[in-house]
Amino acid sequence: MRGTPTVLITVSPEVSAQMRPPRAIYPDGFKIGNSLGKPGMKDLQKSVLKDALSILNENTRPGECLTKKYPDYGEYHEPTRVGGK
Repeated sequence: MRGTPTVLITVSPEVSAQMRPPRAIYPDGFKIGNSLGKPGMKDLQKSVLKDALSILNENTRPGECLTKKYPDYGEYHEPTRVGGK
């Protein structure tokens, strides 16, 4: 492998596939602005990031997008507010 390896985390796999990124992961059902998960969902965010980094070692075709399901994404918890109210 030459250069700097990259992984795209996308919430729009159809559009991303047209750009033919070397590696891409689609967290199934995630919305724009939540590509790693919703605010306050630290464990889920870490899981998505670890999965994205793990495909650096896989032999992928440009434009191919790996779809991963994260059932915890449907569970939303308000993030802890800083500074009171």
